[in-house]
Amino acid sequence: MIEVVMSTAIIGGLAVGAMTLVASAAQQKANAANFARGQVLCRSLAEEISTRPVVDWDAGGIDIEIDLGILSIGGDDAKGITITVGSGDRSSFETIDDYHGYTESPPEDEDGNVLPGYSGWSRKVRVQPVQVASPNSASAVETGLRLVEVTAIYNGKTVATTTFLRSSEWERVQP
Repeated sequence: MIEVVMSTAIIGGLAVGAMTLVASAAQQKANAANFARGQVLCRSLAEEISTRPVVDWDAGGIDIEIDLGILSIGGDDAKGITITVGSGDRSSFETIDDYHGYTESPPEDEDGNVLPGYSGWSRKVRVQPVQVASPNSASAVETGLRLVEVTAIYNGKTVATTTFLRSSEWERVQP
């Protein structure tokens, strides 16, 4: 009789251990899938943002010359930076700065159509002017360089982030 009780306790303990292992594996799989989906959301919006110019060249733009580590900013509109918070339909966004502060829940395409299958997801964008010599440091004056950060959030938890630098000089070398 004692053998039956002991064997039942051992089998019960093994069953609990196996169930815990299966639950842990399922959670790991869900986390990996959510990370991959978050990366797709971040990268798709980052690619869209990277197609926009840093500076509105029709409005005069800026001239940046770098000579042996000396940075000079010229042009008629060398000035401080004003970045407003973007909102609504992104198809009207003309420059990278228009995306600053942009948030959406659920995620949408550029024309404002909700992406299917992303219930519970959201995205947010931060655009920050940075110093040329130190891209991790914010700049209060125009340098022509932006740090862009796109974050994907699932059920209130940050799942993925994509960060990139974009220079106004890049637009001038494009064909």
